[in-house]
Amino acid sequence: MRRMFLYALVQQFRVVWPIFSGILLAMVGAGLVIGRIEDWRVDEALYFTFVTGLTIGYGDFSPQHLLTRLLAIAIGFAGIVMTGLVAAVAVQALRAADRNLLNEAGNGPLDQRDP
Repeated sequence: MRRMFLYALVQQFRVVWPIFSGILLAMVGAGLVIGRIEDWRVDEALYFTFVTGLTIGYGDFSPQHLLTRLLAIAIGFAGIVMTGLVAAVAVQALRAADRNLLNEAGNGPLDQRDP
């Protein structure tokens, strides 16, 4: 089951990879813009981006300008979308692995022995 799940997870992730990477690049880009405007180092800007995107929000870095606050909100929403995307991919992979397991056992919907 574990191997089937991992195989299905990779297959599902291949489908959403362009969306996932686009959102991630947009988040990092927005974080670097925030860091530039707020005069943060690159590592601080990336740290802020991932803490905000994962909706952890420690509060040790906070944007002070209106534009950077709006970008931080966008990063937070993008993080929520990414979290949902990862959860959806995992659920689809579990369903695919379960379907394959049932079909191999002869108890799935493709079993033609039982009318």
